[in-house]
Amino acid sequence: MLRREKVRGNMVSNERKRKKANTLFAALLATLFLLGLVTGMLIVHIADTRRRDSLIAGYEEKIKSLENEKEHIKESTTVYVPERKRIFGKIPGNSWNIDGFVLEDGFMAYYDEEGNKISHLGIDLSYHQKNVDWEALKESPVEFVILRCGYRGYSEGGLVMDERFREYAAKCNEYDIPMGVYFFTQAITVEEARAEADFVINLIKDYTISYPVVFDTEYVSEETARTNTVEISDELRTDMIIAFCERISEEGYYPMFYASENWVRRNMEFERLSDYDLWAALYYEENDFLFDHTIWQYSSTGYVPGIDTEVDLDISMVDYAAFVPALRKAKIEEGMIKSVPASEDAYIIPEEDGEAFDG
Repeated sequence: MLRREKVRGNMVSNERKRKKANTLFAALLATLFLLGLVTGMLIVHIADTRRRDSLIAGYEEKIKSLENEKEHIKESTTVYVPERKRIFGKIPGNSWNIDGFVLEDGFMAYYDEEGNKISHLGIDLSYHQKNVDWEALKESPVEFVILRCGYRGYSEGGLVMDERFREYAAKCNEYDIPMGVYFFTQAITVEEARAEADFVINLIKDYTISYPVVFDTEYVSEETARTNTVEISDELRTDMIIAFCERISEEGYYPMFYASENWVRRNMEFERLSDYDLWAALYYEENDFLFDHTIWQYSSTGYVPGIDTEVDLDISMVDYAAFVPALRKAKIEEGMIKSVPASEDAYIIPEEDGEAFDG
């Protein structure tokens, strides 16, 4: 009897221990589950926090970038380049009114249909004009100078700087005389034309350039000149002009090419060159030049105060000095370029703000 009760008591005790163990085990499992749940939630929270922080940092970076871009646009140079009235047919033709050209005080001028003088008197200089009184030139009617910066040799084809270029360029800048440059080409390949452009860019980089950078292509009478000893097709010569002008434009300068009417008509595909202005050589008192142009070299035997030798006389119907210097500045500052549609005020650079586009 006592033995049975003892056995029963042991069984009850064991049952209680088992239940207690099961309870403890269940509690342990629940604790582990809760711990895992909390850990998982913590991991998700940390991941979300990192993702959120990353998104916030990204937005902050975008906002900063936009603010910098806005500030850059505000501080960078905006250039207003005037478009002009032009006559297009099979080829771009002369759009200037022949009766608008008049001689005044010994120099050529151009008046538009409303009687406004829009032309600017200029000269071109090289080492041939060895004595220049810059103070007298500054006080003269001359408004711009185009310097020969260099040339390619007739025979060996070396690139040579005009021996007076640096002196004259420095003087133009010192006396605040708007300056352009020209390079006398003897290129016979597109690659050589580009090399000439690079040569010019290197020469002019330290000066303020206010007028075009010109590719001077013309007839050379010397039979042994390299351009007379190889065949240069109209297409190739046009390709060389384009190659030079494109390279000049890439550096923020305003490209142009120089030629006579005969040279244009017989030796290039002028219809392909409408993107570039022409400096026209025509030594005559009437401007009946056939092709579209913006500068007219009307005399090779002129005289101006400050120079005691003959000089070439030019007039420009575009006020390049009003916008050309800013083109280079805009290039350096990654600025904006805006075209001004051709109108009666096509040669006036407005001060109003406007929506600009990348140049």
